[in-house]
Amino acid sequence: MPNKSWRDYAFAILSVSVCSALCFAMYPRFELTNLVMVYLLGTLAVAARGNRWAAGISSALGVLCFDFFFVPPRFTFTVSDAQYVWTFAVMFTVAMIISHLTIRLQEEAEAARQSEQRTTWLMEKAKKAEVEAETERLRSSLLSSVSHDFRTPLTAIVGSAGTLLGKDEIKKNPVLREQLENIQEEGGRLSRLVQNLLEVTRLESGSLRIRKELYPLEEVIGSALERVERSMPGRPVTVDFPENLPLVPMDAMLVEQVFINLLENGIRHTPAGSGLEVSASADEKAILVTVSDHGAGLKDEELERVFDKFYHDKASPGAGLGLAICRAVVNAHGGRIWATNGPDHGAIFQFTLPRGELSHGK
Repeated sequence: MPNKSWRDYAFAILSVSVCSALCFAMYPRFELTNLVMVYLLGTLAVAARGNRWAAGISSALGVLCFDFFFVPPRFTFTVSDAQYVWTFAVMFTVAMIISHLTIRLQEEAEAARQSEQRTTWLMEKAKKAEVEAETERLRSSLLSSVSHDFRTPLTAIVGSAGTLLGKDEIKKNPVLREQLENIQEEGGRLSRLVQNLLEVTRLESGSLRIRKELYPLEEVIGSALERVERSMPGRPVTVDFPENLPLVPMDAMLVEQVFINLLENGIRHTPAGSGLEVSASADEKAILVTVSDHGAGLKDEELERVFDKFYHDKASPGAGLGLAICRAVVNAHGGRIWATNGPDHGAIFQFTLPRGELSHGK
């Protein structure tokens, strides 16, 4: 810093001045070699501040002042005895060595201090990461266990409701039929939530194997639209895939779930009756898929957070798992997924699927 440098230079000049004053007091009773020690101590004090240039100035000024004030003939730079020239050279060299060693010692001490701080920081970070990993492992185990326990009764509830809806006496009673349809619909929604919990924990734990096969993307989106058709009445969906779109190496069931989650996410966050667009394009390395809607879009701070597990808008009926599963599936395929906002509002979700070699496991 400039201000600190000027203070160091001022301190160097002050140090030489103080040393000269002390030497004047010592001159009548001490040898000249003792006066040299005083100037060397002054240089040591300057070097302790850590400024090499200031220490160099102190060394040079100390030699000049010693010559001018104390070497005969005094008060002149003329030297009567040539041996003093050697004294000046040794005095300057020793002063520079002292200053260099002092500053180097300070730098090493500072480096050691910073290294210690960094080591402490890394240890704290590692400990925090270990605690977070253990917490996540326990949470995933708990979710997996609870999800497995829920699947059987939920399947029974949904199946029983479907069976009752097929009976003639229920068909003739609109009140009971509506209640059973509500049970079936809500049970199905809860069943999908449980399935999402299972899938996200299996994906994150690595227990779910990705089995890739060459598959047409058109069939995957078609199957996904059939599965969400009931939940999107009056919702136009535009699918724009090029005719020459190549087959994609993928786990079709998992990628279908990505489409389902993205479509359901668009349905939840857009006005009734508004449409959705699904498009795809290809280059030499990957397939790019885009799913866009006509809702209010995402806030800037949400563009990344929407893919976090359990993150969702407070007004949303979702549990914050759909997009987390999308990211886990896409990452497992070696692609990436991201969100942006459209020029005319609305959210745009895009993901890539690599066109690499087939791999039957991960």
